[in-house]
This record gives sequence, structure tokens and C-alpha cells, in this order.
Amino acid sequence: RVREAVVSTQSTGKAFTELKSKTTETASRIKAVDTQVEQCKNRGKHAELTYAEIENAPSDTKLYESVGRMFVLETQDTILEQLKDKAMKSREQIQALEQQKVYLSKNLKESEQALRELVESKKSSVKAS
Repeated sequence: RVREAVVSTQSTGKAFTELKSKTTETASRIKAVDTQVEQCKNRGKHAELTYAEIENAPSDTKLYESVGRMFVLETQDTILEQLKDKAMKSREQIQALEQQKVYLSKNLKESEQALRELVESKKSSVKAS
């Protein structure tokens, strides 16, 4: 009977450790997703502001695109199209990251609930002994 109690305690401890590490990992992944969302928002905002400035510039303004360590002369329409694409891709990435965050949040809640249930079952088994 003592051996069964020791095995039960070890398996409960192992389950607790696994759930705790899963909870911690999921929380850190949520923080990483939040950081990525902020970066995408900043990139999108930068593209939108640049688009607005270039759109208002005279059509004969020379515009250069950075390519590695050099600059290439581009037409205003090309630059505007690239900025529009960049802003759109940022919005799409934000949507995908938000969906990922919802999924991770659900996992976190489930892990926390399982952890609470494990602790409660352990408390009730100790009281019963």
C-alpha cells in the first residue's frame, strides 16, 4: 500500500512538472506573439505613412529604393505599389498572429485548469489519508 502511494505521488509530481512547464512555455509563446504583432503594426504603419508622403510628392520627384548596399532609381508607381503590398502583408500577418494567440490562450487556460484540478485532487487525496 505504501508503494502504491509513492508511485501515485511520483506520477502526480511528474504530471505537475509537465503541466507547469507547458503553462510556462505557452505563456512565453504568447508574449513572443505579442511582440511580433507590435513589430508588424510598426512596419505597416511605417509603410502607410511613407505611402502618404510619396503619394503627395510631385510626380517628377526622383525616388530611390534601397537594395542591399546600393540605391536604385524607381518610379513613383512602383514604390507606391511596394508600400501598399508591404502594408497589406503586415495586416495579414497580424491577423494570422492574432489567431495563433487565441489558440495559445485556449491552451494556456486548459493547462492552468488541469493544473488546478491536479492540485485539488492531490489536496483531497491527502485529506482522505
